[in-house]
Amino acid sequence: MAHYKAADSKREQFRRYLEKSGVLDTLTKASLRSCYSRKSRNRAASPRTGRNEREV
Repeated sequence: MAHYKAADSKREQFRRYLEKSGVLDTLTKASLRSCYSRKSRNRAASPRTGRNEREV
């Protein structure tokens, strides 16, 4: 079990490093921007039928 603690400790240190350097915030913002732009492109490209796509 000591092996797992060492791996968890290194993982936690790396996570803190990413937080301090701002990498996590940048990745989160970029992924959200990408997600929202895809949704808006899909809405603009699909015809509005007034029905939910799952009902089709």
